[in-house]
Amino acid sequence: MTMLKKRFFVLVLFVSLTTFGQELPYQWSVETSSVADRNQEGQILVKLKCTVDSSWHIYPTVVNGELGYPTTIKFTPSISYQLIGELNEPLAIEKYDSLLEETTRFLEGEVVFTQLIERKSTEAFLLNVSIETQACQESGNCTRPEISIRQLEIRPGSADDKTWFWYLIGGLAAGFLALLTPCVFPMIPLTVTFFTKQSESKRGGVLKAFIYGLSIVVIYVVLGFSVAALVGGEALNQMASSVVFNLLFFVILIVFAISFLGFFEITLPASFVNKMDAKGDKGGWIGIFFMAFALVLVSFSCTGPLIGTLLIEAVQGGVLAPIMGMLGFSLALALPFTLFAVFPNWMNGLPKSGGWLNAVKVCLGFLELALALKFLSNADLVHQANLLPREVFLAIWVVLFGLLAIYLLGWIRFKHDSKLGKLSVGRKIVAGFFIVFTVYLTTGFFGNSLNLLSGVLPPIHYSWFATESKDDEGRTIEHCPNDLTCYHDYQTALSIAKKQQKPLLVDFTGWTCTNCRAVEQSIWSVPVIDSLIRNEYVLVSLYVDSRKKLPKNQRFISKRNNKEVITYGDLWTDLEVSKFKEFTQPLYVLLDSNERLLAPKHSYPTTAKKYQQFLERGLTNYQGVVAK
Repeated sequence: MTMLKKRFFVLVLFVSLTTFGQELPYQWSVETSSVADRNQEGQILVKLKCTVDSSWHIYPTVVNGELGYPTTIKFTPSISYQLIGELNEPLAIEKYDSLLEETTRFLEGEVVFTQLIERKSTEAFLLNVSIETQACQESGNCTRPEISIRQLEIRPGSADDKTWFWYLIGGLAAGFLALLTPCVFPMIPLTVTFFTKQSESKRGGVLKAFIYGLSIVVIYVVLGFSVAALVGGEALNQMASSVVFNLLFFVILIVFAISFLGFFEITLPASFVNKMDAKGDKGGWIGIFFMAFALVLVSFSCTGPLIGTLLIEAVQGGVLAPIMGMLGFSLALALPFTLFAVFPNWMNGLPKSGGWLNAVKVCLGFLELALALKFLSNADLVHQANLLPREVFLAIWVVLFGLLAIYLLGWIRFKHDSKLGKLSVGRKIVAGFFIVFTVYLTTGFFGNSLNLLSGVLPPIHYSWFATESKDDEGRTIEHCPNDLTCYHDYQTALSIAKKQQKPLLVDFTGWTCTNCRAVEQSIWSVPVIDSLIRNEYVLVSLYVDSRKKLPKNQRFISKRNNKEVITYGDLWTDLEVSKFKEFTQPLYVLLDSNERLLAPKHSYPTTAKKYQQFLERGLTNYQGVVAK
């Protein structure tokens, strides 16, 4: 076949047999991975994967002769990154085509192109890739070359990666509180004295105390790991917004509180405790481990409520949270046993056991009652029963912390309290703190937004006296923070954004989301940010923990997990995970009318300055799109 005839044949093949109007027989996706093996910080490997249907193929970036249309991949230039090296493409299949009298090169199956990039910005940025592809079959049937745009967000790191730190701090705080309870505090000098006197040398005593402390850490970390492994990350998140589990946690914390107030003790079976204690008498490293285990069991009546509370709170923090919480708790609990063994003279400075230890337990009881109310509020918010609005919650807290202050002043006593003589300076200071805190809570009835408690109290707009918000067309909008006009349906908000020619601010939030309330009260209330949201954006708040049922004709089976989407919360969760590849709250997404990202997604933690820059960046990019 002459070259002229060959060209004419290919042209006829391309024009007459091109597939019009059918679904493309290939699908592109883009993802990234770190490049740890290169030991180059800031370098990212971009993977462009094309899944080609069976009996079809695409072409490499360079083709032979006149046959086939080459795959073209272009990265949009940006100051946020630079390309490193050339695009790496898979080895093409070579096959002689007797009809065309030449060897053809093509790619089939799962085809992966890779490109190394180096970030030049510490901020998140968007990576835009233009891909032009043609697919053909051996028979000569081909698609037209199609251009597809893939957009990928490159982030410096997930905000959730930092939340484990706060659970570690919370665990440390709970552990130090546990040290001040009557079950643990008296054990410090007894245990340290045992190690120092039973050892042949000071070094031996220190080593045994160190093993003892390490054993305590291991026991509690294994407990946290077990909770994370048994429940799992997705289930933990579901539990955090479950009405049933929040009510269960409420009841458990009430039981813990009553125990701390001295009405009964939570104890483990005596036979089990005695058996573990007996094993601790065997000596050696195993004996020391069982001594630590015995301490954990014996002190359970005081530490159990604290551990339970910590694990319940950690349910809202993902898989790492229970582990880090227990690590912090155990470190705080084990530290004194090791330090006092190294420096035994320090024990002379310890206060003597007495009635103050029971006062610590009672204070913890009041704090447990206050925390229990938070879980009852979560259940109320998710169910939208409006039985515990902000003002009722606030009134109960005022009573609780007022009673705590009165107790510390000695005006009321509980079952195990000893007779109180002259108030100590420390007790007066703590009582004064709770008096001030009670007064602070009271100001919430007179217009104070109580930003310090924005993540704990019900949102300001969840109130018996909240005013209704209306949009430009007079439709009633309920539950909008800061009296903003907002919507609670994605498609409705998107259509309004197109009509008003404004960008869309998608707020993936939750009724039980602590950080969501913090952003709404502390950041959205900043005048410049309020103005941007109110005047320049269409706001849609999607509650991923909403239990409101979808109409039956709108329910469907999610392609993500093959589960039925029944509630609006399920719908918005599926949207967030499927479309935006995230499942964190709050998550803020800026879109244009074609649902394209205008800026990298934004989440918590954040500052007012960063959030303002986020909104302004999205607005600038939107104006650029409109100008085109």
